[in-house]
Formats: sequence, structure tokens, C-alpha cells
Amino acid sequence: MIILMALAFLPATVGASSATPTPSASVPPDAAIIENSGSTNFAGYRIVVTPDGSAWLTLDGGQAVKAQLPAAHARSLFAHLAAAGPLDSLEVGRCVKSASFGTRTFIEWKGVRTGDVSCGGGQTAQLNADVEAILADLQVKPTPRRPAPPQPG
Repeated sequence: MIILMALAFLPATVGASSATPTPSASVPPDAAIIENSGSTNFAGYRIVVTPDGSAWLTLDGGQAVKAQLPAAHARSLFAHLAAAGPLDSLEVGRCVKSASFGTRTFIEWKGVRTGDVSCGGGQTAQLNADVEAILADLQVKPTPRRPAPPQPG
């Protein structure tokens, strides 16, 4: 079962029975962590994925929500990670990004982090395709950042 959600409705709108908090310190050792930086205008996200397809999605610093990805998408991600060699040595394509709308996406696995896979090129293109498939599974869409609460004057 895949949890379907739109970022415009933060995790609190997902049924309470499907929300499973996962403390950030308890990431399984075999997991991959996909992180998007967000931008000035758009919120970032963090997705923890295990080889069996279990995933925990955290949006805009909110509570983690558990989901189950299709096994094929999890297998593809971990196969590409294993084939990539040292993640911090992957060639990352160069791309121009807007300061207000541009985001960067990284994958950490076995304690090593990629460069920005969203710029594509070589093996990072395969990893970016895996990230895009996982985002589609979870229905993650760019969402404006939540406005800061007003400060007492």
C-alpha cells in the first residue's frame, strides 16, 4: 500500500493510523537517505528508504510519515547505489539553478553522500531517475515554504 499525499497538505492530513513517527537518529544502517535542500520559496524533504521498500517521508521539518514503495523502485535505487562506486566520487553534471526556485538533491548511503543528483549526467542521471520515481510514488510535489509565524512587535 502506498500512502498518497500532496505536499500542500502536510503530513498531519494523512490518516492518523498511517502516520508512524521515526526519530531521525534511528535511521536503519542499510537505508539510503534522499534529501532535497528546498529553496527560498519551496520546502525541502527527506526520505529514508530501506532495501525492502519501507520509506519515511518528512516534509518541511514536520513529522515523518511511513509508506511502502513498490519493490521494483527500491531495488532499482539500491542497485544503482551499489553500482555507482564511491558516492562522493560520482561525476555530477553542472546546471544553472534559480536562487529562489532551484533546489539540490543528495543521496546518502553507507555514510557517504552524493553531489547534487538533480543535475544529471552519467550515473547521477540513473540515481535522479530513481529519486523521481520515488517522489511520484509518494506524490511529493514542490510546495511553498510555510510562512514564518509573526513576531510579537
